[in-house]
Amino acid sequence: MKLGIIGVGKVGSQLLTDVQYTNLFSQIVVIDSNRERAYGEVLDHRHAQGLKSTNHIDIVSGDYDDLKDADVVVVTASVPMDAEISDRTTLTKGNIAIVENIMNRIYQVTTQPLIIFISNPVDAMTYIATQTNDYPNKKIMGTGTLLESARFRTLIADHYDIDPKNVEGFVIGEHGKNAVPVWSKVTISGMTLDEFEQLSDQPSIDKTTISQQIVKVAFDVLKSKGWTNTAISKTTIELIKSLVLNEKSILPITSLYAHQQVAISLPTRISSQGIEHVFDISLDDNERQQFEAAQSYIKATIDIKNQR
Repeated sequence: MKLGIIGVGKVGSQLLTDVQYTNLFSQIVVIDSNRERAYGEVLDHRHAQGLKSTNHIDIVSGDYDDLKDADVVVVTASVPMDAEISDRTTLTKGNIAIVENIMNRIYQVTTQPLIIFISNPVDAMTYIATQTNDYPNKKIMGTGTLLESARFRTLIADHYDIDPKNVEGFVIGEHGKNAVPVWSKVTISGMTLDEFEQLSDQPSIDKTTISQQIVKVAFDVLKSKGWTNTAISKTTIELIKSLVLNEKSILPITSLYAHQQVAISLPTRISSQGIEHVFDISLDDNERQQFEAAQSYIKATIDIKNQR
């Protein structure tokens, strides 16, 4: 199996580090507009292969021609991100050109690999990618609200002092301030929140505060650390693993939404062939209103393309 990584900034570098330990790929090609940086990242990671704990993988810095036999391509390329930004959509104008160029370069070589976008704003960039050429749309996806969903479960678990893996819950909508936590479907080991609180004698959770924190904690990391890369890399690894192993997972990722001219996150069944089915789930009135607001926001972001 062969993986391509386009863009080796903070996220791409972390992804390259993490993916070496998955045993999923025997070849990895790294592409960056800064060829010297790509070469340095590859050299640094190859040096780690002298350790018994690191898998021996063929890692090279290359170009788009090297993707002709790739199985998965992950795109992290982006204009520089300011730690003080308040909204990822400020990256839109610069990243539209980057995404269009990447999609055209890949399309000239192959239509075989599944393409995963991390570049922000990821929903708009995923949509732009589907519209750039005739690359199969079912093979194009973005990490969407996978990371928000992980944060959502962690925040709930912290409140109850339990393992986040016992929380079943997810976030849909936009990867950003219009993320929609689906409280109506949250359970803890099969128990509704009301039942769990009653049986465990736990205090009621403040849903409003938790919902606000899902977005806030991302910028807490950004402002404190200067960037975010660890959690999004781990999130992407889980997505890659599910695709490569054909696990038929249902994950809240972003893809082309059939009913609207937009890409947005919803529970989505994926396989080694890409997007299989997007579940337009039932929501309560408040969640539906928020989801529609997320659609409008993403559409407005996409429309920046026409303002260039």
